[in-house]
Amino acid sequence: MIEIYLNLNGNARKAANYYAKVFEAPAPYIMGAAEMPGEEKAQMGPGAESMVIYANVKTFAGDIMMSDRMPGKSPVTPNDSMWISLSHKDHALLRRSFERLAKDGQVTMPLEPTFFSPLYGQVRDKFGFSWMLMDPGEM
Repeated sequence: MIEIYLNLNGNARKAANYYAKVFEAPAPYIMGAAEMPGEEKAQMGPGAESMVIYANVKTFAGDIMMSDRMPGKSPVTPNDSMWISLSHKDHALLRRSFERLAKDGQVTMPLEPTFFSPLYGQVRDKFGFSWMLMDPGEM
C-alpha cells in the first residue's frame, strides 16, 4: 500500500488526472484554491486562484495525494533521494502501470524478475518523480 503526498509546480490538476489514468483509478478528487471559503482564499495571495490546494487519487495500491506549491515559494524539484515504491501481486496491473509511467518518462530499470522479487522495475515519470514497482512476493 502507498500513501504519498506530492507537491507540484502549478500542475497538480494535470498530475492528478495523469495518475488516475496510469493506475486505472476513478476520477480524482480535486479542490482548487478558488473553491476555498472567502477568508482562507484571501490569505492565499495573488496568483493562487488557479492552484490546487488538495487532490487525491485513489489507486489500487493506496492514495496519491498532492497540491500545488503556492506562489512565492521556492519551486519543487523531484530528486534521486526519494523514491515512490508501489507493491502489488497482480503482474498485469503492474505492467500496465509501468508502461504508462514510462510512456512520457524514462525507464531506469526494466520491469522484470530479479533475485529479490518476481517482478521489479524502476521508472521516472513525466513529472520527474521516481517509482519502483514490484511484486512483494518471495522468489
